[in-house]
Amino acid sequence: MRHEYFKTVGPALRVPEWRIVQMLRRQHEADRLEAELAGAIGLERARACVDGFAQLMALMRLHAWHPPLILPPGAVGVSDDERNLARFVLLSAEQDREAALVEAMAIVVPQAILPLVAAGERVGLPLLCEECRDRLDCPLTFQ
Repeated sequence: MRHEYFKTVGPALRVPEWRIVQMLRRQHEADRLEAELAGAIGLERARACVDGFAQLMALMRLHAWHPPLILPPGAVGVSDDERNLARFVLLSAEQDREAALVEAMAIVVPQAILPLVAAGERVGLPLLCEECRDRLDCPLTFQ
């Protein structure tokens, strides 16, 4: 068993990063995740996101160097593994390919690096839509 220390407070996470942490913590509730996401980003994007997440987790189960430390749903802090996975998904989605590949090398064995980056992109792109919608709804946005 691996023990890892995590901070109860730390740097703030972006909306998509926090959503990824929530998805990691409740990964066995795919229908519930899809329903919650559908309210924020629409049904089609939610389905694409949950499908990509299932693919990401399947790759992690088969090819990860070690199982990530995922805290229970009610936890206040965020583990380093959760934070790293959230950062990896956003790097994949935001087309920072080199950084995403470097992160993937630390997560999975070499033959799973490219499929993991592709799965991370499928998860992250719909979540970025939620962040964009939040920016548009901001009262400080001049339209």
